[in-house]
Amino acid sequence: MLRTYSIRRLPGSSLTLCALMLCLALVPVAQAENATPGRLMQAQLLQVAERGVSVQKAVELVRSQYKGQVVKATEIEFQGRPAYRIRLVNAGRVRDVLVDVQSGQIINARGNDG
Repeated sequence: MLRTYSIRRLPGSSLTLCALMLCLALVPVAQAENATPGRLMQAQLLQVAERGVSVQKAVELVRSQYKGQVVKATEIEFQGRPAYRIRLVNAGRVRDVLVDVQSGQIINARGNDG
């Protein structure tokens, strides 16, 4: 499944983005039969534990390592493993950085900036 996240730097956008992602993550769980609040919380925590690092954490990691503005974050598969492709633009140059979803480590960085 391909998921694309658009990142914009607005005041308070980090908290808003996290809240929105949490709500979207709960939609499939909430549709399960006989879902109670306790079961919903357990399912949500299990999903987070299985997933590893969030897209927001991956974006923060990439921002700390590379210059530029994050313009897109996409969930992809890289060498058989889930990864985030974080796209940055700096001085008109584009760089794609791949972050492993499970470990949170940068696994590949490519760009047209040299």
